[in-house]
Amino acid sequence: MKSADKNDAPTAPASAAADYMRNFKNIIAPGAESSMTREFKPQVAYEFERYLNPQKLKHHVLKSEKLASLLEYYAQQTQQPLKQLQQQAQAIIDEIGLDRNMAIIRWCGIAITAIGKRICDGIYVNSASMANVRKDMGRCPVLYLPSHRSYMDFILMSYICYYYDIEIPGIAAGMDFHSMFGMGTMLRKTGAFFMRRSFSNDELYWDIFREYMYALVAHYHIGVEFFIEGTRSRNFKALVPKVGLLSMALLPYFTGDVPDVMIVPVSVAYERVLEEQLFVYELLGVPKPKESTKGFFKALKIIDERFGKMFLDFGEPISVREFFGHNGGERIRRAGISGSLQKLNRQEIDLVKQLATEIIYQQQRRIVISTFNLLSLYYASQLYGQRSVNIDELSRGILHLKRIFEQLGAHVSVSAKSIKADVIDAVEIHSNIVQFRVARLQFTPLAAEQLAAKIDMRRLKAHALSPATMAVAVPMLALQLYINPCLFWLARPAYLLLAALKQQRQQRSDISLGSYNETLAALHSHVATMDALFQHEFIVESNREAVEFETHLKLLLDEQVLHLDESNGNVKVQDNECSRVILAALAPFLCLYYQLALALRQWTHRGEFSSNELLVRVQQHVELLLQAPGAAAAHVHPYCLALDNLNIAILSFVQSGYLVKNRESGLMSIASNAPDKCLRQLELQLHEYCQLMPFTQYSTAASEQAQSHMAKL
Repeated sequence: MKSADKNDAPTAPASAAADYMRNFKNIIAPGAESSMTREFKPQVAYEFERYLNPQKLKHHVLKSEKLASLLEYYAQQTQQPLKQLQQQAQAIIDEIGLDRNMAIIRWCGIAITAIGKRICDGIYVNSASMANVRKDMGRCPVLYLPSHRSYMDFILMSYICYYYDIEIPGIAAGMDFHSMFGMGTMLRKTGAFFMRRSFSNDELYWDIFREYMYALVAHYHIGVEFFIEGTRSRNFKALVPKVGLLSMALLPYFTGDVPDVMIVPVSVAYERVLEEQLFVYELLGVPKPKESTKGFFKALKIIDERFGKMFLDFGEPISVREFFGHNGGERIRRAGISGSLQKLNRQEIDLVKQLATEIIYQQQRRIVISTFNLLSLYYASQLYGQRSVNIDELSRGILHLKRIFEQLGAHVSVSAKSIKADVIDAVEIHSNIVQFRVARLQFTPLAAEQLAAKIDMRRLKAHALSPATMAVAVPMLALQLYINPCLFWLARPAYLLLAALKQQRQQRSDISLGSYNETLAALHSHVATMDALFQHEFIVESNREAVEFETHLKLLLDEQVLHLDESNGNVKVQDNECSRVILAALAPFLCLYYQLALALRQWTHRGEFSSNELLVRVQQHVELLLQAPGAAAAHVHPYCLALDNLNIAILSFVQSGYLVKNRESGLMSIASNAPDKCLRQLELQLHEYCQLMPFTQYSTAASEQAQSHMAKL
């Protein structure tokens, strides 16, 4: 187990990348399946002389001195009888606590194997990285922290632990699952413990949950799994980490109750995500259905569809003690503080935030890039340039992208030997998004019942988009979702490329050129500006900026995108396939931020407004632009309608000072007293970046296809 190396440069030659992909084993291949009736003698996460069972764990929490002192405190504060508070505590612990029933676990395993074989082309696990995790187990508590793109993530981790004879971890689950008839009990008996989405002002619940989590980490042997992003990412890219659960899980380390904590970042990638269409409609404002047992069984209709391959990889285990650089003295001094009413101090919270960002970074580094990810990216770059593509052009473009991504250090599941067959298979799996027509790739038109579907207006999250808008937006958003995992690798190269385009424009208007070092400094500055603007959009902060800048500069030089004259610092940018692909990945986000700034400036409303009012305003603004004749409006992409990303952009505007948020009411207003935070200046800056793009209209082809289809209907 090692601490994360912050100077580790993400580079990997093609041969090493191919060797790495050979470590993935299909655990549901014929003959490779695990027997769910075999004796289960797992490696425990944390070894003790005597082990608690789930009931004894709850009893341990209820009878602890920590909880006793807490209940006495609340009895004094609320004037409630101590016995009544003890009964409340018992009920809360029963609501939270996990259970274990091997018969149910085995039955679930059999069901997962059967369903997996029917809908998947394989569940591929990096057996080498799993062995690396297993060898370090036993000495301290283990936290498994997977990326979160699907509800399948809950199931897969437990299934894989059983397969590799590792104790199935306790899994943090939301109360929406708890309330599902039958499902809540089944999940609990397979190791789920439940937490409310919001503790609100219920301080007793908060403290009891924290004590249960403390005991689960410090005194239980099975390991703990939770999602550091807090929720599924509906846009298939990493979210800003939530540090609440991680802070609770690390409290036993900070108090000195455990010698260390082992963090295992887990990367889960799906060739096709089960909830893909649900996410697209949610992003456009259509509310998701409430989780229910009936809905679960209704969702089983997916067994008639294909979802391709699933990939799971395990990052190098992170030693919390080594990552924080502790020698033990800091925690010994802190452990002397009396009782359990300890909470993390500001310095410790800052350390946890740094660790959380590193975990997200390691998760993204190991997410496998599929054929359809690269197909989507290449197709978008051609689509924005008003060009159509056939299978030969797609195959060549995908293999070119494979080389680029492997040079950056990504793991790509594309085989040059079977590229055409793989492209045909990827299109078949995603036939709800794209299809070949007359030998050219096109969007698949929405079915008539989708366009005519009734939406409950009372539950609508923002503006009611018209069927014509939905016909264009749905396929383009679906395509963008599969491009988004690539942004971890391409966001900063895109920043650098835009910086070079901006520098080239400035040099053309300024006859006196500077030096090579001055040009590099200017490029660094432009990249840092965009890093700050998109800091909540792309979670790439990693204290590796200098190393990554050199890696990305080398890529652009090798691909003949950039030429830097070392004698005078002159920059030349070549418009080629590589540059268009890189900029196509970033373009929808740049358009979204620009249209948000534009919509705010043009809004006649003055004074305070709610987040929902702003979302409605922006969606109305974008829809009008998309409906312009011939989709001729510039710098607008259907992705500008995506609510999750609009909320991220709004957060960025607030934290950057362009919007002011009232802490008490939650209402916002445009900043007016900060000259350096002028929204108009931001709009002009974003417009300049949009103009540097080799694209102007983004939805012309999709709009033409949608109009033709709707005319037939």
